[in-house]
Amino acid sequence: MEIQQHLFLFSALIGFLIALALLSRIFTSKKGDFFIGIVVLILAIELLFSWGAQSGINNSPNIFPYWMLLNYLLIPPSIWLFIKYQTDDNFKFQTWHLWLFLPALIAYALDIWSKAASISLINYPIWVWFSEYVPLIGSIWVLGQFWVAYYALHLGKDFTSQKNSILPQFRFLMLMSSLSFVCLTWLLFEFIGFKHYEIIEYTCIILFLGLAFLNFLENQTFPPLALEDRNREFPNYDDQHNLVLLEKTMQEHKPYLNPNIPLKQLALELNLPARYVSFLINQYHHKNYKEFINTYRIDAFLEKVKSGENKTKTLLGLALECGFSSKSTFNQVFKNHMGKSPSEYIT
Repeated sequence: MEIQQHLFLFSALIGFLIALALLSRIFTSKKGDFFIGIVVLILAIELLFSWGAQSGINNSPNIFPYWMLLNYLLIPPSIWLFIKYQTDDNFKFQTWHLWLFLPALIAYALDIWSKAASISLINYPIWVWFSEYVPLIGSIWVLGQFWVAYYALHLGKDFTSQKNSILPQFRFLMLMSSLSFVCLTWLLFEFIGFKHYEIIEYTCIILFLGLAFLNFLENQTFPPLALEDRNREFPNYDDQHNLVLLEKTMQEHKPYLNPNIPLKQLALELNLPARYVSFLINQYHHKNYKEFINTYRIDAFLEKVKSGENKTKTLLGLALECGFSSKSTFNQVFKNHMGKSPSEYIT
């Protein structure tokens, strides 16, 4: 039992860190991550509550009632907005979308009022329906709509250009599958009882640890502590000749169309050491490797727009064809390069 308590606490803290990172995206072009961050935060609080119940912390007289932050009514609109950002490259948050969170605000207000008035809302069936059944039904409906749309996209082969973006796709599908499993399991438990509620808890643990691990795999950027002097390491290489070779390879072979092309693979195509290719990019293009590759992807995207392909394909479809692995990455890179979002730039 003590090991389980430590696992729950550790996983809840990981969940809070992931949620904090996602919520901070509200200030970037990846605003969709903010809304899934709300969902992750709710699940992290739920897991923390389970730890508190097992350890007895929740019964401490001086404990802050953090469980009052648990509000399942936040989940359906947050998932819906996240899905809209992920699947519709023209989607923008509108003022009326705030109304989607009105039920959650009402629930918070009623909860605070009941505590002040010493009234137990759990004794009222309408409260149970409002605070538990409504968000459950809403979450299942939203996730069901997503899976129908996702299947239709695959059936129409709109996702074929993503075949090389295995890691981002797997992470996204793991997230959506975990949320769907939690909701369906929750629905089942409403009928048979919550004797095996730990299934939901362990699903959250696997989700949090999985997201952390996959994010690490996608962003392994550990620089060496000291860089050797270039003249001692590559004394026999002709920089100008190899810069021409690099440019020719990028223009003719278009390796940037592969969403997951590592520096080592590009260096292999050039028949040059990876550290030397990195030096050429840093020294003469004044960019790191990712920035260098994304510059070609942006140029390829702009060429497609210039030729009118955006009239028959979505902006996301064009971005995926140019080597970007996700909508959020494309939007951020495009805005960093052009100073505007793709839709704003084109219109």
